[in-house]
Amino acid sequence: MVPRRPLLLYLHGFLGHPNELGFLRDNHSLYDVLEVPWVNLLHDNKDGSLVDVAIAINAYLDQQEIQEAYLYGYSMGGRLAMQLVSLYPHKWKGLILESAHVGFESGVQRREEQLKWEKKFTKLTAGNVKEFLKEWYSQPLFKNSKTLMSNEALKQKESYDMDLIRKWGRQLQTANQVYFVPTLTRYKRPILYLAGEDDIKYSKLGLMIDQQVKTAKTVIIKEADHNVHVCKPDKLKKEMDRFIEKESS
Repeated sequence: MVPRRPLLLYLHGFLGHPNELGFLRDNHSLYDVLEVPWVNLLHDNKDGSLVDVAIAINAYLDQQEIQEAYLYGYSMGGRLAMQLVSLYPHKWKGLILESAHVGFESGVQRREEQLKWEKKFTKLTAGNVKEFLKEWYSQPLFKNSKTLMSNEALKQKESYDMDLIRKWGRQLQTANQVYFVPTLTRYKRPILYLAGEDDIKYSKLGLMIDQQVKTAKTVIIKEADHNVHVCKPDKLKKEMDRFIEKESS
């Protein structure tokens, strides 16, 4: 199915849910939005690496006969989007990344980060779901968005079981993926990178991508942290509208 209007495929982040983009989905005149329930594919996948889940997402989209769409991924979902571009570069009209890590170029650094994450994540997931969520959203990168999340969103996160969270966090950790800058460089179609000004790490990462990838444009959103679409949904929507309208004209 080739959509009559531009189609945006959303890949949510760690602990996210496909129904969190109402501000984009409802009454939109420029493009349609399809939120991909990829965590279900992880749940059913024995190995569950980033590559495995990306292959499963592609198969799911093929079953829906979807092609020629824009990919939009937040955080972990952005890393899945880059993996999809790496595996199937011809299938996507453009790429939108929100606070997504490109991985580590050095194998030594990658291994160091794996060990560091394993230690940290084991400590974080020692208790129940509510205890984990409290610790997770106490991290500085969520200092703004944690106060803006709806009760509905928090209830949804509380519904995940700890075994899934442990699998999710370990198998899809950043240090388990390849370094995606070469993938972005080879991908000749437009890329929009969005980061929050208060998320210094990912703002710097976005500026690096802007400098190294000719087809990429980075926009830093003021008064936003790692979770830009929660902190400043209107500003994020404005940038995405502008990007898709320009590339679809």
